[in-house]
Amino acid sequence: MTPQKQPIQEILNLEKPAGYSLECWIETQQHRMIMSHVRDCLVGHSAELWLYGAPGVGKTHLGLLIAERFQFGYYDCSDISPELVPELFEYLDVGTGVVLDRVDRWLHDAHSESALFSWWKRKENGLVLISETSPRADGCIGLPDLLSRAHAAMVLPLDGLDDDDIGRLFRCQLERLGIELAPDVIRFLNPRLPRNPAKLMDLLAAMDQESLRDQRKITVPWLKQLLFRLS
Repeated sequence: MTPQKQPIQEILNLEKPAGYSLECWIETQQHRMIMSHVRDCLVGHSAELWLYGAPGVGKTHLGLLIAERFQFGYYDCSDISPELVPELFEYLDVGTGVVLDRVDRWLHDAHSESALFSWWKRKENGLVLISETSPRADGCIGLPDLLSRAHAAMVLPLDGLDDDDIGRLFRCQLERLGIELAPDVIRFLNPRLPRNPAKLMDLLAAMDQESLRDQRKITVPWLKQLLFRLS
């Protein structure tokens, strides 16, 4: 008797990544432009948007927001090994919009690039691809047909947050985590906040652990050491 095939739901990690809260989402003008483009040009249309940017600028958060707002499927490609990519696309409905985060993890693998190209030709809804490198960078994609599709897509670099937005994100996360800071600590931190959202979240996580451990207060000397370690 042929063994029963394991269901795709059990093979793939299809859960959204933990630790990403949309409660403190800071929406920039670029974010609003991207969301309008997805709404007007991708939803219900076989069109593509490729977003790329440096680590920590908020690509995953934006991808999760797109998936939630427009009912797209969200998949973190780093959680799906390239050999399972063909099975993933066999499982997906061609009429479902899809967000593929960290899609660069699949590139330069013959099976995953071929499966992505095949899906790209057949899909009937929007596709958002997210990576660290532009698909138009030399040597980014191996399969010529997939490279041609990527070059024809709307490709946008994702900017980070400016200083005011970083401050808003920091204050919102402090309130969400219930962290109270003394005035001297706030004065020390304001000009020294990491300008990268991911590094800012690392700072907040460390502050949260410190404030919970034996109910310790956050102090300027402790923050100086922490900022040095995170720099």
